[in-house]
Amino acid sequence: MGVVSQAVWGSVVTGALYGLVGVGFVLLFRASKVLSFCQGGFMLLGAFLFYDLVKNQDMGFFPATAITVVLVALFSAFVYIVVFARVAAREPFATSVATIGLAGVLQAVVAVRYGTSPLALPDVVMSKSFHVAGATITFADIVSVSIMVVVVGAILLIISKTQLGLQMNAVADNPALSVHLGVSAARVATIAWGLAGLTAAFAGIAFALRANVDPVGVANIGFFAFPAIILGGLDSVPGALFGGFVLGGLQNAVAASLGADWIDLIVFSVMLGFLLFRPTGLFGKAEVVRL
Repeated sequence: MGVVSQAVWGSVVTGALYGLVGVGFVLLFRASKVLSFCQGGFMLLGAFLFYDLVKNQDMGFFPATAITVVLVALFSAFVYIVVFARVAAREPFATSVATIGLAGVLQAVVAVRYGTSPLALPDVVMSKSFHVAGATITFADIVSVSIMVVVVGAILLIISKTQLGLQMNAVADNPALSVHLGVSAARVATIAWGLAGLTAAFAGIAFALRANVDPVGVANIGFFAFPAIILGGLDSVPGALFGGFVLGGLQNAVAASLGADWIDLIVFSVMLGFLLFRPTGLFGKAEVVRL
């Protein structure tokens, strides 16, 4: 019972991280039809910037978190304005390819600044743990899941209840018509890139709280978020969240039954299956164009 409970809780926490990163993927795709491969890079940047502020600047959790997410969000929007807006205006696919280069640059910068070995984050949240139904739940786990709930909830409210959300939906549904209605697609895309950077930064912080700040581990979270959004649907925020939890559960189930060596094979086989037989994902719209 304890093993099962621990696996379920582990799936929830891992799924929350995938969901956070996946929501950023979806926001970018909805706003600019760009399939961004640099979300893992922004997550990496957020994790190590948070580490730097806590370790070297002796900041507490809340100020370090606030500074990290604001800086990464502004940097993400800045990169879009300066670099990617020009490319996206001609061909979204070229922008998607260019994001691979950005991800490589961010990973190289982190490696030069911090090295490639895992770094121990000081205790910025309580190290206390709880035992519920045989599962050990750390306070860092609770904070990580809470971050996901608050951030994704706020984004869903923005999309469904605000003028900005209406404009983002208009651009996602019919970019050409939205321009004729006075909606600035460039402004919406810039905000979407900022929000995507924000979600990635939060995911990086959540990962750093639960484990050492590990460049490989952080990059893997960003990489595995891609199958999650394919499963849920590239244009669906709830779908990205659902896909993240399904992926987290699938990984834990495969590791427990077949061993960790089988995780990549099973996960990416599922992704290929969806691309072949249901390319819109579980919650995506049929008119979405895949890159």
